[in-house]
Amino acid sequence: MQLGYRLSKKEEVGLYRADLVQISYWKRFGPNLNEIKETAARCRDRGIRFVIHPVFTMLSEIRPAHREKNLEELLTLAELADLGLIVHDEVRPGGARLPEERLAAYGIALEQLRAHCPVSIENAGNTNDIGWFWEKFDGAVTVDLGHFESSGIDSMSKMKALPTAIVDRINYVHIHRKNGDHGGIMDHWPLTEDCAELAALEVLVKRKPQLAAILEVNEMEEVGRNLQMLAELRNRLRDSGVP
Repeated sequence: MQLGYRLSKKEEVGLYRADLVQISYWKRFGPNLNEIKETAARCRDRGIRFVIHPVFTMLSEIRPAHREKNLEELLTLAELADLGLIVHDEVRPGGARLPEERLAAYGIALEQLRAHCPVSIENAGNTNDIGWFWEKFDGAVTVDLGHFESSGIDSMSKMKALPTAIVDRINYVHIHRKNGDHGGIMDHWPLTEDCAELAALEVLVKRKPQLAAILEVNEMEEVGRNLQMLAELRNRLRDSGVP
């Protein structure tokens, strides 16, 4: 298991020792594309591997002008990416599945991005129905444990029950804790030693050791302590024979 953490500013590159980092692009909240380019350049200069995670740039957009702008952004990120992109599953407002026209648009955009870099799909829009989405669009999978908990799904039980065909596709895990309202979301809190998400990660790593766990906690000052928790979990699993 490799360990990583989320960042959005170039000043956060190298702030903690990790195997990789995730550069998150929130679009409407910043950083802007030029800042993403600067952050990616700093990672390359320092020999730090990175994946890029666009959050609000929709692949399923069908309005021509908006779609053109979104694809331009996404392709720029794909060309910048080192290890690839992590994108979300997408839904209608309220969380229902996309209509066929938008599903087709998502698939076309996904293939365009995959022509430039690896792309992994994360459960975010409709975690309760994510199995359907992962089956609809093949390729790499990112499992977000905090999103499972926030959706009312026991993450440990879910990791035990995930079909082997899905487990084999996992390359990243987003880990953070559900702990009540957190600025309009219920998760992205720092981990604790006894949290459900950490226990679920242990279950998953025993099934798929070759993955990268990426911390997505809002409190950057807690990242070092949380990385240490993950390192202790990794060491314990290695001592028990998990590669």
